Amino acid sequence: MTQAASLLELQELDIEILRARKRLDELPEKREILGVRQKIKDVTDLRGKADLLLKKLQADLKAHQDEITTLTEKIASEQTKIMETTDHRAVQSMTREMDGLRRRQDKMEMESLGIMERIDKAAAQTTKIDEALIQLAHKDAALVARFKQVGGALQGEIADLASKRAATAAVIEPATVSRYDQIRESKGGVGVGRLDGTACSACRMSLPAERVLELETGDDIGVCPQCRRLIVVRTSES
Repeated sequence: MTQAASLLELQELDIEILRARKRLDELPEKREILGVRQKIKDVTDLRGKADLLLKKLQADLKAHQDEITTLTEKIASEQTKIMETTDHRAVQSMTREMDGLRRRQDKMEMESLGIMERIDKAAAQTTKIDEALIQLAHKDAALVARFKQVGGALQGEIADLASKRAATAAVIEPATVSRYDQIRESKGGVGVGRLDGTACSACRMSLPAERVLELETGDDIGVCPQCRRLIVVRTSES
């Protein structure tokens, strides 16, 4: 087989690989997997926010409880001082101080109850999120198993085609393969056409007579003057 014929075969193999990969990408199981994984990401982000809220509430509760402890100790101290003094004015002053401490203590205790309620709700929310993540993980695993079963044949087909491609590319001049690959990447997967009469089979444009003559009198592999892809002028079979 000539270099030109091998190049055309390489193009056919690449097109078959593209089609097989497209069929693989379009499997409904793959789309479902991508959808489930996006949900897992979203729910995981939500879990992170719930964790932050829970930690903040727990820190707030601890701060309130610490202050309540301090207030309780101060009230006890003031109570002791009142019991030990006989100064009427001092007793009135310390009583006012104790009243203020008790009001602050009552306020902090009420706020603590509110915080504890919020902690309970936040903890319940994180439990629900964890359950949702477990369910999504099970769904993802089931879809992956189904995708492997359905897509296994296609993946095998792609592997076979890739193996044939490597064997075909090995008999073509490396510089030609490199140039073909560069053009194929920039031209939507088609890097070479065939001179079909006076037209390029890749871009399907009719070429001027003088360009056709130049190609016909040149090498087996030329360049299409219209689309700049490689163009096979002749093969051993032609």
